[in-house]
Amino acid sequence: MIKDIILSEIYNSCKEKTIKVSMKTEKGVFSSAPPSGTSKSSYETKTLGIEKIKKYFPSIKKKFIGREEEEVDKIIKRTGAEKIGANLSIALSIASIKAITNNESYKFFHPHAKVFPYPLGNTIGGGVHSGYISEQEFLVIPVKARTIKEAVETNLSIWKEAGKILKPFLIGRNRENAWTCKLNDLKCLEILNGIAENFGARMGIDFAANNIYNGRYYYRHPDRNFSAEEQLEFVLDLIKAYKLVYVEDPFQENDFESLAILTKKAKRLIAGDDYFATQLYRLKRGVKKKAGNAIIIKPNQTGTISKTLEAVKLAKKSNFTTIVSHRSCETVDDFISDLAVGIEAPIIKTGIYGKEREAKFKRLEKIWNKAVKPKMANLGKIFI
Repeated sequence: MIKDIILSEIYNSCKEKTIKVSMKTEKGVFSSAPPSGTSKSSYETKTLGIEKIKKYFPSIKKKFIGREEEEVDKIIKRTGAEKIGANLSIALSIASIKAITNNESYKFFHPHAKVFPYPLGNTIGGGVHSGYISEQEFLVIPVKARTIKEAVETNLSIWKEAGKILKPFLIGRNRENAWTCKLNDLKCLEILNGIAENFGARMGIDFAANNIYNGRYYYRHPDRNFSAEEQLEFVLDLIKAYKLVYVEDPFQENDFESLAILTKKAKRLIAGDDYFATQLYRLKRGVKKKAGNAIIIKPNQTGTISKTLEAVKLAKKSNFTTIVSHRSCETVDDFISDLAVGIEAPIIKTGIYGKEREAKFKRLEKIWNKAVKPKMANLGKIFI
């Protein structure tokens, strides 16, 4: 039973204030601090500002005091996640699962989980996360790793090596601690591709194309712009030239037609983040149109874990790969690691460096060490 809920303020990885919810029950106190995104889909469940949440929180928490932890998502559904803010509702939802499972959240989804996700890490960044290039993330995935520890160490080694090679051109690190440098996108891809191959890893790109779209797709370095058809050819050329196994949001979020063509032609993992926003009705549209074959799962886009699981269920039924993901402005809350293991997602998008990212890796390793005969997920032939 919920005895009390305490709301406090903390700072996230972007040095911005966010909320932390601490739920007190007979078993102890269970906390959650939601992240926030810099690049957002139009279809995410809306959040509220901290001051507004603080103003209404005393009346909101009355709805939960004296109720069982299992009732939290039902109460949120009746109240409306947008009315209390998706940032508050997801914190309540996650805290309740931690309370139910005594901080072993993966058991809520799968009591005997043993299949672990490969970490997909942002190595060179740009877009609205800050950086020289227009694409948001140049990513690596350690496809040959046989344990979580090996996978994490491989990505970190690639990140460090990229920093050394890019040193003469470095600007610094962006919101996800990816390197930013004064080299154009093709040169960055060439360098990262060479490093990835040396470590037995493969590459992907998150275009976050909403942020470069204004009737056409505009790139800064070099200065060029593409129609939807030209963008399609550009993405296909990059896939071929750099042996990409993963592409995310290559078109603006409402262009399902181009996404469907790319999915058919590329025969690679084509993921929707802004497209689907972890919303069931958006994923249904993607499935119907055969637009994409993977979905980014971000619980704070929906406001509750029960709604998140609706999207996961349809994705699995429709043979869409599930990719559990962090946000650019993260906290040390490690719940997404439990979620990824619990739903047997083959990939977790976590970043590579920084205490907020490291918290997720440490949690994955802890679960790995508890599991009976743990193993890495089967990524399929496209990753080999």
